[in-house]
Amino acid sequence: MLTALLIFIGSYALIAFQSLPRLHITRPAGALLGAVAMVVFGVLTPGEAYRAVDWNTIVFLLGAMIIVAYLEISGFFAWLRAAVLRRAKTPRQLLALVVACAGTMSAVFMNDTVCLLLAPVVLRLTEDLKLPPVPFLIALAASSNVGSACTIIGNPQNMLIAVHSGISFTSFVAALWPVSLAGLVVVYAAVRWLYRRDLSGRQFDPAPTLNPPRIRSGMFIAAAATVALFLFLLILDYPPPLAAAGCAALLILAGARRPRAALQKVDWELLLFFAGLFVITGGVEQSGLMRGVFGHFQQFFTGPKLERLAWLSEFTAAVSNLASNVPAVMLFLKLIPRLDEPRTYWLALAMSSTLAGNLTVIGSVANIIVFERARGTVAVGFREYLRVGFFITVATMLIGIGVLALQR
Repeated sequence: MLTALLIFIGSYALIAFQSLPRLHITRPAGALLGAVAMVVFGVLTPGEAYRAVDWNTIVFLLGAMIIVAYLEISGFFAWLRAAVLRRAKTPRQLLALVVACAGTMSAVFMNDTVCLLLAPVVLRLTEDLKLPPVPFLIALAASSNVGSACTIIGNPQNMLIAVHSGISFTSFVAALWPVSLAGLVVVYAAVRWLYRRDLSGRQFDPAPTLNPPRIRSGMFIAAAATVALFLFLLILDYPPPLAAAGCAALLILAGARRPRAALQKVDWELLLFFAGLFVITGGVEQSGLMRGVFGHFQQFFTGPKLERLAWLSEFTAAVSNLASNVPAVMLFLKLIPRLDEPRTYWLALAMSSTLAGNLTVIGSVANIIVFERARGTVAVGFREYLRVGFFITVATMLIGIGVLALQR
């Protein structure tokens, strides 16, 4: 038990403290080192380590990434972002379109992907229009996190929760869409108020222009039909891993000329990260440490429903900003099923781990993607982002706790 605890603490420290000087171990590498240590020091046998990996989650993630990769190759995202952002006439309209576009797209195409695709466009628009890019970059990161909270395919931690909780696609959306919708309003209002001097109401002259990108029509039709089939299968409560893998396989056959290009866009490091974390948490459970933690954990779930939801959300937010949201969710995978009314806690875990990503610059991978893409143009300081992120996080999480507390 002591060995498992030390490996667990060391692994999560490597995952959490990415900014330490001379530390060149990435989060996926840190998870891999922890997984190997669990076997080397005898906490798990190699067979137990292999069995600890939840292949349903890995397959679900892989299938969804392949589908999104084909959409990107077809030119759909480039066309969509150009068409939406070209409609802006004033800075405030541009801000509203960034929030709406990022929030909506993140609910379907995963927030990390949306940030990766939209960040360069936002930078180019603000440069052409001589606008400060910081408000729009913050809005892009925050709204992508908020929008992704309401679906099981919006971000990796929601996919993980969907596989383990068994909550259907429609039930997940029905429970959390009010949180995401209200959250997008909060993001817009917070950025508009705090950067009101930079977002004056002047009319753009000329209006923003972007050369319309070319769409590969055949591949786009195949990808769009596959996305529709994927969502249809999820709505029918078809097992998410099988739906994702089957649709990805069909799309590879339909777009067989470019399978290598699509597979190169898959985030293989994220899959390694998940696999390593599964082995680490499997070692903690095998050692008996998880049973002791659960005994202390239960005492916080004896009060009123609102109090229980608040405690879970606060703890998840703290761990998410320390070690990132996926490791935070991993901590609860074996604990929540043992509680009464686990469905409510699964939804609270999805909501809080996602919305907590807006607290700091390093709170979510989506944030890191946006500001890393902008590094050569502008730097967003920790304090400047916190000034906006703190208000957005507190307001949206209060809304989320209230919405879930009112649901049966």
